Amino acid sequence: MAQPSELFAASGFRVRVVDALILLLRERGTARFTLGEVAEAAGVPEGRVRAAFPDRDALVSELRRVCYDRLAARLTARYFDPDGHPPTRLREGGRAHLEFARTNPALYRLLYCDPGDGGIAHIIDVIVPPDSLEALTEGVRRCRAYRGRSTGKARELAFLLWTTIHGVAVLALDADGPNRSGGKWDQAAQTLDLLIDLICASGDD
Repeated sequence: MAQPSELFAASGFRVRVVDALILLLRERGTARFTLGEVAEAAGVPEGRVRAAFPDRDALVSELRRVCYDRLAARLTARYFDPDGHPPTRLREGGRAHLEFARTNPALYRLLYCDPGDGGIAHIIDVIVPPDSLEALTEGVRRCRAYRGRSTGKARELAFLLWTTIHGVAVLALDADGPNRSGGKWDQAAQTLDLLIDLICASGDD
């Protein structure tokens, strides 16, 4: 599996610490960690980590910022690319999100299922980062245009797609037992494919 440093340009102390936390979460499969453990994983003094991140919440906030920025960059590159087959690109993007959730359950829950206080409005803000929604909207717009459909509701359909992907990912995570047979993830992928077909080919009403 590719490491964060291979997927993204990692520069600066804060990003180094965040990448170490990502690897720690991936290895453990749980969101439990201490700043000392993260410092050891990053190969830096704990005091320096604490100077940059006074507590766990500060580090988690930085983790979210970095991951959301990286996600937006990936989606922008994917959906604003003029080449390729728009429906296929949209399907591959959705499946990549599901695969990320399946292989990084602790990180996924920390990013999208633990937004803190603020009620449902805040939860929606957290699970739908604006830059990512903008990129996904472009993907939906191109998909509908490719099928000769109206693009006027592309943003609303992108929001529907995003929240559905998140919903089926969480359901699959919650149902994923110790044997991890993959059945729930197959169902999640099938749901995603069906929704994308409907989004790309539905009428203009």
